Amino acid sequence: MHSDIFQSADTFRERFERGLVDLLRSSGELGEDILVLANANFEPRIWAHLHDELRNCFARLAAGQAAADREGRALQGAPDDVAALRGILEHGFDTLRATELRRAGPWELQLNPLRAFRPARHSTASIDGIRAPFDETRFHFDKPFLRREIIWQGPLRGRDATLLYNKFPFADYHGLLVPEIGRHLAQFLAAEHLAWLWDLAQDLGARLPGFGIGYNSYGAHASVNHLHFQTFLRSGPLPVEDARWTHNGGSEPYPCRCLRFDRPQAAHECITALHEQSISYNLILAAGQLYCLPRRKQGAVAYAPWLGALAWYEMAGGFPLANAADFAQLGPQQIAAQLAAVDPADDAMLPAW
Repeated sequence: MHSDIFQSADTFRERFERGLVDLLRSSGELGEDILVLANANFEPRIWAHLHDELRNCFARLAAGQAAADREGRALQGAPDDVAALRGILEHGFDTLRATELRRAGPWELQLNPLRAFRPARHSTASIDGIRAPFDETRFHFDKPFLRREIIWQGPLRGRDATLLYNKFPFADYHGLLVPEIGRHLAQFLAAEHLAWLWDLAQDLGARLPGFGIGYNSYGAHASVNHLHFQTFLRSGPLPVEDARWTHNGGSEPYPCRCLRFDRPQAAHECITALHEQSISYNLILAAGQLYCLPRRKQGAVAYAPWLGALAWYEMAGGFPLANAADFAQLGPQQIAAQLAAVDPADDAMLPAW
């Protein structure tokens, strides 16, 4: 039923890391070099292993960029990748350190400057509605140039699935899981997809301790309108899983509405109701639970300058930061205020699950 990549957490990590090494040593493509840099920089063990090779690689890229500028020609590569390279070179390779983490009260902060160089795509646009048709002309995961970024592809819980690297990761062993990639499904969680997702999270969570899945609905900072889920393999729980919160049986309310489900039918009823009311939401599936966070749509609330988005990871209590001062100074009250600002309580009548 499962490819060997999903046999154990150790196997998954080994395959994930080996794929990055193979890409770096064989690609010669700018976008793939940036992908390896960002993924290695996020994981201290991989960063230590690949640092010198990456330094040499980006020295060559810097020389190529300088030559292209002198000669008045464009550097070969996709515009997004060329722009990202310029930003990375201006930041300075030798200033990069493996991603740092700290806690601010219950919240998880990460200093992750490479995230600032990712293309925004559709994640910052103001959105109406809960779905839109798939658009072949926009970026999607079935583009030929992405095929070398695939970690694994094969049958998974009765469906063909494709697991790609996240180019600018903010989660441990961060992947993009696309079911039936060639069907070009839009980013809308129909009942059949939710049932598959629930079973998959239960199955892989049992095989790979720390494995989880995040989902951004349309209007909740889904950057690509092609059905996909974000996978991770953590060594500890997310802040949203903390026992202090009322949704986990504690006494402290989460700053925004958070619904926890232990059964798939109840989760299905909730998400159906959100769809009927055109309410966007983020999902996190981890440790046998599904957390659903209904929220106001992206663009409806102005964010603080330190906050780029409130997608599934931020709604779960984790915050990637590009600025060292923000990383050092940000406090728990500022974070809670941003989460509270997207609570949909004033916009819709939500059932009381």
